Amino acid sequence: MPSLDTNVLLRWLIQDVPEQTALVDELLARGGRFRVDDVAIIETVFVLERVMKLSRRTVGDSLEVLISTACLDFDRRLWNEIAESYVAHPKVSVADIFLALGARDGGAAPLLTFDQKLAGQVDDAALVR
Repeated sequence: MPSLDTNVLLRWLIQDVPEQTALVDELLARGGRFRVDDVAIIETVFVLERVMKLSRRTVGDSLEVLISTACLDFDRRLWNEIAESYVAHPKVSVADIFLALGARDGGAAPLLTFDQKLAGQVDDAALVR
């Protein structure tokens, strides 16, 4: 199964390069399945938020588009939870939320951190004491 790079996801989501958006549309319409690595999703969120300056709600909507696209292969349950937490906690990065929920799912919770915002807002994170 081929994988999709961050820039493919971005061109498809923001549709800023029409020729590339059309190529991705065609690729997805062919009926195959495509792996999307967690790092590609984290990078996508970073670019949408920090480079494109989109609101968290808009970035959350973009995550929902990825989650609802059946031909993309990644952990939808985890990313749905990450998307909800990302929108609900605007001071916590998507990478930190991913790490905390991943620690929980891997049986290694809590995620120990010095980040007070993270520990105060995400249940599966705790301050190092």
